[in-house]
Amino acid sequence: MIGLAKACSGGGALGNYVIDEEKGYELDRNLLCGTNPKEIMEEMKDIQDLNQRATNKTFSLVLSPDLIEGQKISNKDLKDMTREFLQKLGIDTDEQQYIAFVHTEKEHKHIHVIANRVKSNGQLLPDHHIGKKAQWAAHEIAKDRGLISAKEKMIEKIKALEVQQGNFKGLRKEIHEKHLLVLKAKPISYTAYQQGMQKLGIKVETVLNKQGKVQGHKLIDTVSKNVFKASEIHRHLGLSAMMQPLAPFQTALKVVKTLSKDRGAGY
Repeated sequence: MIGLAKACSGGGALGNYVIDEEKGYELDRNLLCGTNPKEIMEEMKDIQDLNQRATNKTFSLVLSPDLIEGQKISNKDLKDMTREFLQKLGIDTDEQQYIAFVHTEKEHKHIHVIANRVKSNGQLLPDHHIGKKAQWAAHEIAKDRGLISAKEKMIEKIKALEVQQGNFKGLRKEIHEKHLLVLKAKPISYTAYQQGMQKLGIKVETVLNKQGKVQGHKLIDTVSKNVFKASEIHRHLGLSAMMQPLAPFQTALKVVKTLSKDRGAGY
């Protein structure tokens, strides 16, 4: 579930976008009697005119359940979640004007809410960090109801990435060990280094910048097809760092740069 919120100037464009029966249907409203977007926004403006200092007097909010779960949630539950969402953002569902509209024109069902930021006494509801508050409100609602939240999905992606990186840790170590083994054989040129790595199952390709100059190299494990930048294998595996202690490599680097400049293509 995703929660979005911002304070805005409101107006007819917002009303026409949200309150559109071709896109969906009305879910809930409070202290509003209008039958069309124009009338509803004018009712809100009557209250908003009590505050002449603020510019952004309207809250535009979205509550979006997970794609699959959204198709199964009843209107009653959608209404309850919407009211809870507003309450968590400090919007009193008994005292503030608002209208909630479910959009179903796309496969992903979601709820749009227009709420008056101005109270009946002219005071303004705070909007400090309203966007972040909406994210957490949606997360808490989803968690309480056993639904999927956007934050949970994000955490799952991070965990998956960590697992993936963990699996690559052994492969990166193996490539580095092969690199050291080839250097131990004292290759006389960059080409000889590439050939040595190729025999060990690692393809080394030169990387050129937009100007056609050598800026580094990448290493490809020929079995798994995984590609790594040199710096991802080891901080001393960058082309310049690797060649500093080896005069033959330094000479080879100059040759590679010259070739790349003349040919404008890969080495």
